[in-house]
Formats: sequence, C-alpha cells, structure tokens
Amino acid sequence: MSDADRAFVGSIPELYDRYMGPMLFEPFARELAGRFKGFDGALLETAAGTGRVTRALADVVGPQATITATDLNEPMLARAAEIVRAPNITWRQADAQALPFDQDSFEAVVCQFGVMFFPDKVAGFAEARRVLKPGGRFVFNVWDSLEANDISRLVQESIAALFPADPPSFFARTPFGYHDGERIRGALETAGFGTIRSSASPCQRRPRRPRTPPPACAWERR
Repeated sequence: MSDADRAFVGSIPELYDRYMGPMLFEPFARELAGRFKGFDGALLETAAGTGRVTRALADVVGPQATITATDLNEPMLARAAEIVRAPNITWRQADAQALPFDQDSFEAVVCQFGVMFFPDKVAGFAEARRVLKPGGRFVFNVWDSLEANDISRLVQESIAALFPADPPSFFARTPFGYHDGERIRGALETAGFGTIRSSASPCQRRPRRPRTPPPACAWERR
C-alpha cells in the first residue's frame, strides 16, 4: 500500500462519510455492531474512520460498555467526533500495528473494512491479540474481490476507461485486495489466534461467535 492510499485529508473525510458511508458502509456497520448487542465490557475499535461502526456500537452495547475508537488518520477521527456523540466513547489517534494500550486491556476488538489497509497484516493482528483479554474476541470484515462487488467494479472500469495509458489500481490493490481466506487464516494463526471462524454472507445473516479462550477471531467477506 502506498502512502497516498492513507492520505484521507482535506475534504475527503466529509465526502467519504456523506456519499460513501450510507451506501457502502452503513448496512455492514449495523450487522457488525449487532454481534455486540448487550456487550458490557471494554471494546476497542481500530480503523474507525468516520465512526459508522462506532455509532452503531453505541446504539446496541450495554450501559456499562466503554468504546475506544481509534484510527491512524486524525482528520477522519475529527469528522467522526463531530457526528457521533456518546458519553461512553473515547476517540484516540492510533496505529493498529502499534497500539498504545497495555496487554489484556479489552474484551473485544472490532474493525470494519480496515485490515486491508494494514501494511503488515500479521503485525496488526498480533496487536489486536496482545490487547485482548484471555477469551476475548477480534471481529472484522473485509470485502470480497472486486469482481464480486458490482458497484465498485463498475466504478473502477469507468475510471480506468478515462486513463487507458495508466489506469488507477487502488480499488483492486487495497480495499478489494485482501480476500483470500487461506491467506487471512494463515496471518491470524501466525499472530497467535486460537479459534478462527469466517463466513461469506449477506449482511442480514446472523453471525457465528467464538466460544472459548484463547482470544479468537471472526471475519466475513463481502
């Protein structure tokens, strides 16, 4: 991933949230947050972006839950803090590959469509495991291939047609470039996760949850 892929600055956070959020992220944010209905522990969100999942989580967790929402990009978090206001949410700039939290700090870690942006996937997964308490859960989702996502594929093809000599490759390279199940499972195992479960399903499907320690992970392909 190039440095430009991480440059969500200027007007990008607002435009990202206003135009991409409702169509591409909101339905999946609600589905992902639904896994934590009634959750009453300490929850860490990485790659929170403009707070779509954060807001959905705040709507469903229990009264004792705390949510620490982090993102590498400060402008994205600033946009999120403007929109999402809840007393149990703390916003903090943080690199998911080098989290500024002690070991065994959280009962759960959640990440929506963010792990694809980690330059070192194993390092990001290992950090999630490090900050999880024994028996905790790491839940994240990723997009399936660009070919399996018609809207984004059509956008990519339309833009590529405008620049035939040097078509942009961001979509295929980054957001839709990390969907191979065996590759993901291997990275999670290398990072030290125990029970690993995955599913490829519509967002309304009921999720499956890990049951026992050590810290476990579930992911979904979209």
